Amino acid sequence: MLTTIQAQLEAIYRIAAPDIRQFLIDAEQITEVLGEEIRPSDEWVVVREGPEGVDVGVYIAPHFLERLNAHDHPADAIGSAFRAFCTATEGVSHFMMLFDRACRQEPVSMLELEVQAEVDKFVCARLHYPERQTEWWTRLFRDARLADGLSEEELDRYKEAARLAGAFCSSLSETPHTGALLELLRQFWRDSGAQRMERMRRLAA
Repeated sequence: MLTTIQAQLEAIYRIAAPDIRQFLIDAEQITEVLGEEIRPSDEWVVVREGPEGVDVGVYIAPHFLERLNAHDHPADAIGSAFRAFCTATEGVSHFMMLFDRACRQEPVSMLELEVQAEVDKFVCARLHYPERQTEWWTRLFRDARLADGLSEEELDRYKEAARLAGAFCSSLSETPHTGALLELLRQFWRDSGAQRMERMRRLAA
C-alpha cells in the first residue's frame, strides 16, 4: 500500500521519487538515531548528514502497515482505516518533499513539511470520495487531536500547520472540476517555500 500511496502522490504532482520501501527502518533503528528518550510516535522521517551525503529513514508503525496491507485499494483503506492511511500518507509526503527539495537544491522547513502532509491527506481522501470532502476536512482540521508528549515547539508547529493547511484545503472547494484541482496542486507544489507559505497565510488570515 505504501507504494500505491506514493504512486498516487506522484501522479497528483507529476513528480518522481525513489521507492520509499528502500528507506523503511524499524523501531530499533529509530532508537539508534534519536535515542532512548524519544517520544512515542506512529511515524518518523529522519534525516542524518554524513561524510558521504544525507541518509533518510522512514518509520511507520507496523500495526498501521498491517492494516493498510489488508486492503487492495487506497479507497478501501481511506474508508475503513483512515488513521492508518493518514499516518502512512504523512510519512510518504515528508519523504517525497524532502527528496524533491533536495533535487531542486531548495530548503524546506519542518512547518512546510507538516503543512504539505496535511494537504496530501485531505487531497487523497477527496479525490477518492469527493462527496465526503466536508467530512475529511472536519476529521483532519477540526476534530483531530494532537499526540501526547509533544514539546511546546512541536505543539505550536502542528497547530500552525493545521491552521494553514485547513485554510488552503477549504479553498480547494472553489475549484470547478478535478482537472482544475490537479493543475492548482501541481503549481502549488512547484512554488517556492516562501510563495507557498505566503499564499496559505493569506488564506488563513
